[in-house]
Amino acid sequence: MKKKQTKFKFTCKLSLVSLSVLSSFAMAEESLQNVEELETIHVTAEQQLQQSLGVSQISKKDLEKRPVANDVSELLRTMPGVNLTGNSSTSQRGNKRQIDIRGMGPENTLILIDGKPVTSRNSERMGRRGERNTRGDSNWVPPEQIESITVLRGPAAARYGSGAMGGVVNIKTKPVSNELKGSVTYYTNQPRDDAEGSTTRVGFDLSGPVIKDVLAFRLYGSANKTKPDAVNINEEASSSNVAGVEGVRNRDIAGRLEWKMDPRQTLILDSSFSRQGNIYNGDTQLSNAALSSGLIRENGMETARLYRSAYSLTHKGEWDWGNTENTISYERTKNSRLPEGLTGYSEGAYTSTSDFSDSRLTNFRLQSEANIPFTLGVSQVLTVGAEYNHAKLDDPQSMTQQYLVPVSGFDIGANRSGEKSQSNVAVFAEDNIYVTERTIVIPSLRFDYNTDSGSNWSPALNISHELNDMFTIKGGIARAYKAPNLYQVNPNYLLYSTGAGCPLPSAANGYTVYNTSCYILGNENLKPETSVNKEIGLEFEHNGWQASITYFHNAYRNKIVTGAQAIWSNGDGGQGHVFQWENTPKATIEGFEGNLVIPLSDNLTWSNNFSYMRKSEDYQGNPLSIIPKHTINSTLAYQATDKLDMNLTFTHYGRQKPRTVAIIKNETLSATALTYDEIGSYGVLGINAGYQFNKHFSGRIGMTNILNKKLYRTNNGAQSYNEHGRSIYMTAKLSF
Repeated sequence: MKKKQTKFKFTCKLSLVSLSVLSSFAMAEESLQNVEELETIHVTAEQQLQQSLGVSQISKKDLEKRPVANDVSELLRTMPGVNLTGNSSTSQRGNKRQIDIRGMGPENTLILIDGKPVTSRNSERMGRRGERNTRGDSNWVPPEQIESITVLRGPAAARYGSGAMGGVVNIKTKPVSNELKGSVTYYTNQPRDDAEGSTTRVGFDLSGPVIKDVLAFRLYGSANKTKPDAVNINEEASSSNVAGVEGVRNRDIAGRLEWKMDPRQTLILDSSFSRQGNIYNGDTQLSNAALSSGLIRENGMETARLYRSAYSLTHKGEWDWGNTENTISYERTKNSRLPEGLTGYSEGAYTSTSDFSDSRLTNFRLQSEANIPFTLGVSQVLTVGAEYNHAKLDDPQSMTQQYLVPVSGFDIGANRSGEKSQSNVAVFAEDNIYVTERTIVIPSLRFDYNTDSGSNWSPALNISHELNDMFTIKGGIARAYKAPNLYQVNPNYLLYSTGAGCPLPSAANGYTVYNTSCYILGNENLKPETSVNKEIGLEFEHNGWQASITYFHNAYRNKIVTGAQAIWSNGDGGQGHVFQWENTPKATIEGFEGNLVIPLSDNLTWSNNFSYMRKSEDYQGNPLSIIPKHTINSTLAYQATDKLDMNLTFTHYGRQKPRTVAIIKNETLSATALTYDEIGSYGVLGINAGYQFNKHFSGRIGMTNILNKKLYRTNNGAQSYNEHGRSIYMTAKLSF
């Protein structure tokens, strides 16, 4: 293996806090120029970290060969360690499953677009069990406009700060072009079962120079409509009143200007606007149903509309001593929806059919990063930077619940403010140390200060060692964290349960709680959630063969849940016990991931990956979320000719178990209140073929779920979502 003195090109995202630090690095330029350069390659420190075990990538070719109906999460779920689930084991909002990495839940998956966090889901109210009425943030970029998607799991994700305890999904959009070119795309998905919603999507992109080699642009747009499932889709499971998958209506447009100020200085201006509207078919928070003629919107009417605007200005600089990237960005979300109930069984159910209320969330970010290659005994590259983020939420409708009975010591009026803001400042350093030709050590340290939850340290260490030309052993350990969200820490946020949803009888501060009703109140004194994430594994690569096996273990601490101990009580026979969100002791997640790629011939490749969740358990003995015990993904890819390719895909999902330990009163009121129904293992088979007719036109046709395996949603146990049956899809692309 030839040793190289490496000069790195870095991708940087950190705040003005680091700019003073960068000036001191410039003074070191003269000494760094003395470093011997044997060969120059361009690799970022971030890219080097992405060689860790828990990293997977989806290319634009992958997206073309397996087009998604609406949301890239459909394809991401085929990556090792990635599932779709809710943020608890309750099955609430089951058909709005989001990306869950290594069983840590969607709230611990950080979504990025071009390296910038996307936080629109935080504008949605958090329910008492931790669920939100949202599909998440993985659907803001049309699939046809994605260059690649990188999934980071475990210790590799800790450097990204709050919300990345499970992992990070970075969606990279297509770059600007040096030549004028564009395309128009069409996609349709038609289910065999008329009760399942069909999809139609059209989009365009245009990119090219304004001034050759100086100024270039990119513009894209898309319109997508997925119809809702029929209201009675779950009749075959004797659940005629349980909702299927709601419809979605998307509109996206985005533009980019890229100014090459000189060969080493680039300025990039990005702006985008998206609208997501749902086409309602009856889903609620607590019952999966609660259908009423006044609220069923099966004819195209919407109950929620999400508007997201994002703007950013990025400067990339190449210097004699290293590279820098500085970004200022602003994200604004308006969540316009029908009002939801905040009391008892009606919590999360729509209470009006006409009057929309608005929740507004803004995020202002400053990011700056510097990457400096140098030699101190051995070759190294130091990455330093900082971030500043200010988030502000205004949700007046979610603050309208009042105390319905006298509660001593608590004064929450009817017209209290819905505003809550939070700031976070972070600095970090990471050093890629090339100890030997075969050994790389990457220590890092991140410090965050949050105005609500205080300070947090996140140290990490990742190591890679080549045993020989075929085998590499890799491992890592990191302390990741997540700050409490803007609902959990808001003392004005109040929910009321009429009794069945209250915690089980417990004693706290001298109070024994046996009575019916209770309140759940925001808590300004919450600690951040933390997790010590560890992984170790072995990789093999030889003559096109690839294989890996990874063991991971997450020690989850201080998870925020609805508290089980009252902070105030009237005593036996009274009403109005008050609970808050609180930090729980611990939870444990561990399992295995792996992959196997077999080149059967020059034009036939068999790719496989698997995930096995050995343990996912909170401090009470319940699973953190409802996910398969194991998952196997397999693809047989055949490149028949230069123009024709074919793919056979298969995914096997293991059994999915619900929670079995009672945590609220209604689960102890009758023998059937807490059911143990699980989803048995099942498989989904698909096939597709694509053809490049000429340099301007290409098409693809495919069939999903060939064996027509269906799941129907119920109110029991893990039966929380619909798995759609067989469907035919087609794509067409005209390029110029």
